Amino acid sequence: MSKQDVAIFAVAGLLAWLATTLFYAAYGGDLLEKAFWFYALNAFGAAAAATFAFQVTARLRRIPRGRRLFPALAFALPVLIGAEFVLANFQRFISDEQISLGRYGAFVVVLLVAVGASVFERGPQKARV
Repeated sequence: MSKQDVAIFAVAGLLAWLATTLFYAAYGGDLLEKAFWFYALNAFGAAAAATFAFQVTARLRRIPRGRRLFPALAFALPVLIGAEFVLANFQRFISDEQISLGRYGAFVVVLLVAVGASVFERGPQKARV
């Protein structure tokens, strides 16, 4: 993996995290936290979108499936740093409620687990005759 690949995956991770955080800031307290199922659906939807962004970036950079661990780490690093920054300043940026802090943290953890799990996805199997 080249330095250019690391930079591209880091920027893609930063953009995915930024979109997720802005979505949560806009709709978190008013819409997402009103019902558990709606919150869970949106958490998995955001995770799916971030995983899609990672997989598209990996395919555009022509990274083979077996070598996507380090690109996933490059993708996740800005997510971890950004989420830590937001969690440390959560009351100033998003909400004063402590329960929202935990829910945002879970939102980010679901995103990271989904991206991490996609690294171990097997390729298509050839048909045996």
